[in-house]
Amino acid sequence: MLTKERIEQAVNEGADVVLDGLDLGDRDRDLLGLTVCAIVYQIFHPAPGSELDDVIREHYEDSPEEVRKWWDW
Repeated sequence: MLTKERIEQAVNEGADVVLDGLDLGDRDRDLLGLTVCAIVYQIFHPAPGSELDDVIREHYEDSPEEVRKWWDW
């Protein structure tokens, strides 16, 4: 049975495979981490219309505006 914890662990382990295999900079590593959060968010909040700000609020202490600044948005 897949629990929320096991799904989060599996997705993060998949990201770690990529991170271990590539020499990524901080921006790329942060983007991969945000992608992992978005995948986990979508699994547990499958309603249509999810937005990046929803993901950020769920997984980060920083505001969506602050997280977006990591990529100079």
